[in-house]
Amino acid sequence: MAAPKQQAERFCFSAACWCVSSSVGESPLRRTTSSSSSSSNASDDVSDGVSLDRRVELNAVLRFAVPLLATNIVTPLLTMTDTAFVGRCAADSVVQLAALGVSTPLTDYTVTLAAFIPAGLTNIISNGVAAKESKQSLGAKTYGALIVSFCLSLLVAGILILHTETLLGWLKTPKEAMAAASAFTKIRAIGMPAAYLTTAAYAILVARKDTVSPLACVCLAATVNVLLDYLAVARMGMGAAGAAWATTVALWVGCGAILDVVRKRGYADDFPWGTLRYKEQMAPVMAFFGPITFLVFALLSIYTALILFANGLGVTVSAAHRIAGNVFAVAVLCGDPLIQAGQAFMPKYLLPSVPLRAAARKMAGLLQQVGFGAGAFAGTACAVTCLFGGGAFTNDAAVISQVRAVVVPMCAAVVANVVSKSMYGVTVAAKQLVFLAAITGAGLVLFALALWRMNAVLVGPALYYWMWWVVAGYYALAIVCIQVLTFGGPGGMGFAGLFHDAPVENDGAKETVAPAA
Repeated sequence: MAAPKQQAERFCFSAACWCVSSSVGESPLRRTTSSSSSSSNASDDVSDGVSLDRRVELNAVLRFAVPLLATNIVTPLLTMTDTAFVGRCAADSVVQLAALGVSTPLTDYTVTLAAFIPAGLTNIISNGVAAKESKQSLGAKTYGALIVSFCLSLLVAGILILHTETLLGWLKTPKEAMAAASAFTKIRAIGMPAAYLTTAAYAILVARKDTVSPLACVCLAATVNVLLDYLAVARMGMGAAGAAWATTVALWVGCGAILDVVRKRGYADDFPWGTLRYKEQMAPVMAFFGPITFLVFALLSIYTALILFANGLGVTVSAAHRIAGNVFAVAVLCGDPLIQAGQAFMPKYLLPSVPLRAAARKMAGLLQQVGFGAGAFAGTACAVTCLFGGGAFTNDAAVISQVRAVVVPMCAAVVANVVSKSMYGVTVAAKQLVFLAAITGAGLVLFALALWRMNAVLVGPALYYWMWWVVAGYYALAIVCIQVLTFGGPGGMGFAGLFHDAPVENDGAKETVAPAA
């Protein structure tokens, strides 16, 4: 049930920029002072399976997550900038916003079809580094993942360009918005290879705990996007098409920047250039294809359902959802660093050579607590933006009013989403992909049943309002299920939990591992 980033979404996933320090893989942030360096070294020591310095680990997680959070928030500005310029500068802003609303799942969201690549690469590299795997082996696996990413991006781009009208028709695009939506989608398709390669490069670097250089890359891309949006939309009056060109160029600039960083850091030095061996190079990342792609399918099903219901309620609700959907996408990105943190920080506690899982339980609890804090921040920011910032996206009073009407359920969905992400990374690090796929399937069935029932008894904006409550419930279900998997049933009843250990003898005293709050 993981939501991806990235923009490209996440979305991110978004994607447009993310890196690592010198050949030893040490983050430049960690080398800032001797004290921060020593803390990092302590964090990277081999675990005894029991002890965990919460202060050291919390500081390390925050140093890792804060730059990545900034990166994830800046990334979707490539899309939100489009929305703001088109909404305020286009002559027919409502129609143009509606066009952007239906084009988004065909451009940004389709990047998540390759979500298994960054997820797999992060897991492969993090575990490889923890287990001291050879650079040649990691280089071959990384090389294969980049090839898969590039080939998949070309396939997606071709489909978007050749079958644009058909895809937009499936999304029930309003007739008055079809021409603008078609032009936007075809132009954005040109940026698919850049978006896909960026997400893969992101995993290469973040897995090694460098989240500072990526921030510089994404800021470069965002700056280019803002400048080109101003020229193409505000000055030249190109509307949605101008916004599409601005974002496409920005994606390629960001892609070039991050791939250059990967090269300079030496992570391409061990690539087996000119070879193509499936088993050694591609199979490792392809092992994540089934489970992660199913998770993405569930995510896209939910967001597509929201778009379909919004479009079916008229241009005003469709335009409002374009704004609300973008605010939601940015807010939930606050949880994305915790997905990466789980995969980057958990492996040393889960190695086969570590006999106990008490420390893993403590680390998972720490990440969950950070998730609650991040969720509260994201939910508050979402509420403030929707209540007081609608005018930044459009001058239409009816659209602004509709955005404000869904603030409460949308913020509940944001909090649940962010908290669940703090637990997804831990579950993926523990390689419980089948479990994630199972609870995703169950959640999707319940989601579909709720939609069917609501469609029968609700009409108008009330239907759109309760759709957001169903989204919140979907992520709440994930939280409960992963909580039981990781920490066991309430009070230790039933299932003991994935990281359960019997009491551990420590200098003659027994240490009891308490469940996380």
